[in-house]
Amino acid sequence: MIKPQKNVSLKAYNTLGIDVQAAFFMLINNLQDLHDARDFCRLQGCPWLLIGGGSNLVLTQDFVGLVMLMAMSKLDWTSHTDGLEVCAESGCEWDALVAESVTRGASGLENLSLIPGQVGAAPIQNIGAYGVEVKQSLRWVDVFDFNTGSCFKLTAKACEFGYRDSIFKRQPHWIVMRVNLQLGHRVAGNKPAQLSYGIIAHTIESMTGQPPEAATGQQIRDAVIHIRQSKLPDPKQLPNVGSFFKNPIVSAHQTAKIEQQWPELVAYKLEEGGFKLAAGWLIDQLGWKGYSQDGVGVHQLQALVLVATGAAVTGGEVLALAQRIQADVLARFDVVLDIEPRLFDSRGEFWLS
Repeated sequence: MIKPQKNVSLKAYNTLGIDVQAAFFMLINNLQDLHDARDFCRLQGCPWLLIGGGSNLVLTQDFVGLVMLMAMSKLDWTSHTDGLEVCAESGCEWDALVAESVTRGASGLENLSLIPGQVGAAPIQNIGAYGVEVKQSLRWVDVFDFNTGSCFKLTAKACEFGYRDSIFKRQPHWIVMRVNLQLGHRVAGNKPAQLSYGIIAHTIESMTGQPPEAATGQQIRDAVIHIRQSKLPDPKQLPNVGSFFKNPIVSAHQTAKIEQQWPELVAYKLEEGGFKLAAGWLIDQLGWKGYSQDGVGVHQLQALVLVATGAAVTGGEVLALAQRIQADVLARFDVVLDIEPRLFDSRGEFWLS
């Protein structure tokens, strides 16, 4: 059995740079490491926490148990007549996978370029951007049950995907080990990706001088990267976890009610009914963009992003600011903002606000 390290700082393993300590720490390089970690936790009677890129994680206290860092990173590509299949272990960097898919001429992941984190987090969050979600390409997931030590496959349907949601959030003891994605072949002249978001089409036209429908996969990826870099801070330069709040989904009646007072409301009609409101717009209207106090703040270009501007910010301070913003939006718009990143306490249990 691998012996974990003791008393390890997690500052380097979360993009907010929160300096909390793990009582025990180990890398997960293969399935046997997961079994060893499970045995260790059972013998010690301690909780556990699995982390990847740390880009969707808010740590609020020192962790009294075992923290595991996912390092399984094998990639296997298979070509079929109707597209490309990739089997990726959880520790692979997500954007590196997207970049390679574009290089190989595959279609389906371009809009998900530059999303930080590892592959294993993709199905947990059902990551999405600009009209594309990972559930559209995912076929199955290999899972390790930390409670029982068993391994099994889940189909995409069994993952119960929703907006930034999946069954993994309701089964936190299920660890994603591997994902299988089915991607299409790019065909010249065909619409290669989801281009319904106006900002994507406009950026492609301005960067290439061509109509967006004629764009290559690399040009679409370049456009998405340009948009994200212009709006979102690099966590290596300014600590953050990306979008801190989900875009709320409300009824048509409530949307109309808000529009009576706020005619410029940014809302997107959903096929299944209701509207998705732009959480960043709501926050911006209340004057939070650019706010900064006591080492935490709201990014000056994107109201959805909370940033750590001080050197010794705690997870509790970041969360306190988030709760103030939630309360303000609820009071002014009667809209509940849900927090997107996972929030962990000292016991390893995650909770969503």
